Amino acid sequence: MAARPFPSICHLKIQVPVMTKPASQVLILCSDIMFSSQITGAARQLEYTFCTVLSTRQALAQLDDSIRQVLLVDLNQPSLNWEQLKTIHEEHPDLISVAFGPHVDVEKLEAAREAGCSEVMPRSRFSAQLPQILQNALSEEA
Repeated sequence: MAARPFPSICHLKIQVPVMTKPASQVLILCSDIMFSSQITGAARQLEYTFCTVLSTRQALAQLDDSIRQVLLVDLNQPSLNWEQLKTIHEEHPDLISVAFGPHVDVEKLEAAREAGCSEVMPRSRFSAQLPQILQNALSEEA
């Protein structure tokens, strides 16, 4: 008897309300499951849609200039490609991006600034101010 593959979520029949195109979205570049759950929890609480990606290439594919998006970049991301991150900012100059990482990793924090991130901060500050960061980045005045 052949083993059946685990069904993907695409095969599950789930009733989901039809949503119109979101006005704003949180794009999360983070593979740390515990930390990304903190981010998605804040996004849910503020009623923002969100998408988690594992590489700068995936992030680039998810960018949509017709909606407000904020790109959150975990500087501990193993697959972080600095050149692609720079390209993202060059191709999407209005994109707000917030990079966060250990306060002691000065090289990565500086590399994020050089790659064009709008804001760069220690992970502790990012965690403490997360709801405010999302609201500021995705407000209509941003």
